[in-house]
Amino acid sequence: MDTPNLNPDKYRFVRALRPFSFSVALITCGLGIAVAFANGTGDLLRAIAVMVAGILLQAASNLANDHADLHFWNGRTGLLAEQVIQQIRRNFLIAGLLTLAAIVIGLWLVWVTGWPLFMLGLFGVIAGYFYTGEPIVYKHRGLGVPAVFLLTGVLMVSGAYYAVSGVWDNNLLWISLPVSLLAAALLVSNEIRDYLDDQSSSIRTLTVRMGFDMSRALYVALLLSVYPVSYYLYVNEFLQQPAYLLFSLLVLWQPLKLLKCSPGDFQLMKLPPMTGRFFLVFGVCFILSVF
Repeated sequence: MDTPNLNPDKYRFVRALRPFSFSVALITCGLGIAVAFANGTGDLLRAIAVMVAGILLQAASNLANDHADLHFWNGRTGLLAEQVIQQIRRNFLIAGLLTLAAIVIGLWLVWVTGWPLFMLGLFGVIAGYFYTGEPIVYKHRGLGVPAVFLLTGVLMVSGAYYAVSGVWDNNLLWISLPVSLLAAALLVSNEIRDYLDDQSSSIRTLTVRMGFDMSRALYVALLLSVYPVSYYLYVNEFLQQPAYLLFSLLVLWQPLKLLKCSPGDFQLMKLPPMTGRFFLVFGVCFILSVF
């Protein structure tokens, strides 16, 4: 067999695009934008530009995510291996084009906001590249989860606020914590789903390093921690209407219920989309609680 360890379906464009994860860009950018408008410093045109750029970067990141798997397929023979290699390269090329479009939007935002935004964006692009890029490859070193927490959580929220308002506010670092935790949880849900594939292919994700049971415990901790963290933010007057968060409990049980599955269970395919849905519902409720 050409590919005894990896599922070739994971590289198909739609699955590689991971549309369920777009909730990350929508909520992280949306939160930064919402806080800017709540503070009276929002700008509609810049807000639209930030949201579009955020979605483009999220899509590009998802499509480039599997590029590091090429070395598992290079050298294999057969039509299947050839098709998979072409698909991975095609996805990576599309990711580059989407990134380029986001950079163009970002340069316009830099022009109207100021050069510090350029430095922030440059850090994000370089750090994001090393998620799957050599020589670091966070994904294979078990660093993907903390990288996502920082880059697609804290950095996206704070950067969106700065791009829209033109003002840096350290308070955004605190306000971004709940959605950053959920961004990390979403990645863990992907790693739990792919546990057997990654383990058999020696892809040393955090879940592979920790083990399936410990990773499930981490996932639950990340999901549930958003409520005490949000309460802390309310006590310190970062949130105004935390009661909105109660609505997110209606969709919390669905991803948690899936954790009863064993590694490789087909039902675990639902875990990332269910996590993405919870992220979206909680994120909308969290944004509403800011006002």
